[in-house]
Amino acid sequence: MRIAIQADDGDEVSIYADLLALEHGLITLEIENQLYSEISEFDSVTLTIGKARELAAALLTVAQDLEFVRGTTASKLAALVLPMRSATGAARKN
Repeated sequence: MRIAIQADDGDEVSIYADLLALEHGLITLEIENQLYSEISEFDSVTLTIGKARELAAALLTVAQDLEFVRGTTASKLAALVLPMRSATGAARKN
């Protein structure tokens, strides 16, 4: 099985799953970058199923935390900007 994800910076992340035996599976993450050289460069890491789950949980946690901070920051900015816009609009009418 192979899943490929195109990153925003042009890198491609490929995820490979290999079942070596019923009790032993490996997940390989391979990062390919073609932007910096004519020859593709590969970085890879191979994880057990348990470690792949830990990585997935960590990625989800970080993504959720960033979404929370972004949402909180956006609402705080909106709370600051909206009253200023109202005051500016009222001042212009006078």
